[in-house]
Order: sequence, then C-alpha cells, then structure tokens
Amino acid sequence: MKRREFARKACPALVLSIVGVALLESCDNAKEDSAVIVPQEEKDYLDRMKTIGTTGFLQVQNKVYFNLKHASYSKLLTSVNFVNDLDNGVLLLRQNATSLLAFDNCCPHLGSKNQWTFQSNKFKCANHGNSYGIESVQTANCSSNSQFGNLRSFKTLLYKDLLTVDFS
Repeated sequence: MKRREFARKACPALVLSIVGVALLESCDNAKEDSAVIVPQEEKDYLDRMKTIGTTGFLQVQNKVYFNLKHASYSKLLTSVNFVNDLDNGVLLLRQNATSLLAFDNCCPHLGSKNQWTFQSNKFKCANHGNSYGIESVQTANCSSNSQFGNLRSFKTLLYKDLLTVDFS
C-alpha cells in the first residue's frame, strides 16, 4: 500500500478517534467546572442556622447569633421595630431594610432592663422616664446614674435573616 492510499484510509479513523477523545475529555472537564461553589459566608450562615435551637439564638464566646425568623425576633424583619432580649441583655433595633443595631438594655440611670420603649430615635426607660439616644458618642454606662446620653452599642452584622451581635 502506498503512503497516500494509507493516509486516505487510516487518517479519517485516526482523526475521529483523537477528536472523540478530546471531546469526551472536554465534556468531563465541563462537568467539573460547573460544580456549584458556595461562598464561605453562605456556609457559615447555613451552619449557624442549623445550630440555633428553639430559643432562636446561639451564643458562641462573645458573639450571639439571632434567627430573625424565630417568633421571638420576627418583629425585626420590618423597619423601626425593636426587641428587648432579656436573655442576652440587648436591645435589637431594625432601623431600615439593611440596618440592625444592638444596644445594652441596662438603663444608665438605675439599671432597669425591662421597661423600654422606642420613639424618635431614642429609647425611653419607663422606670423614671429618662430617654437615651442611639448615637455612638457620649455613651452613658449601665447604672451610672446618668439621666441622659446614648446607650452603649455593639457591632452587628446582618446576613439574610441571621443577625450577629459582637459583644467584644
């Protein structure tokens, strides 16, 4: 058989087998490349939500994680609502769709924790009628006999319906 005749007969089969293998490898790689990559933030969210029990919150060291869909915290799903969480000593305030704030629920005047109302960007303690702001300056500390100032605030992070409050 001459070289040209061999090339005409053998080359198409050889080319098809090489192209076929390349296509199969390409398909396998495409399957690997299309794997769903879950960001770490999403993994952490899913882990926390699984771990939060019937109380609606989870304390880990100096952080507390709140499930906003839990009945105790569901008011925080809508703006300008607050929850006084006596278990964790914190006032949680939903300012708007993207902002949740956390404050010490201990009244700077005489330390009451369970008599708060919120109006006009101020928390009012019904024990003696003193009002305290939500700014981060001129903080009045718990039971310091202060009759004015701002409540001590804590760092917050909101991801979906999980609120993290950092007490450090």
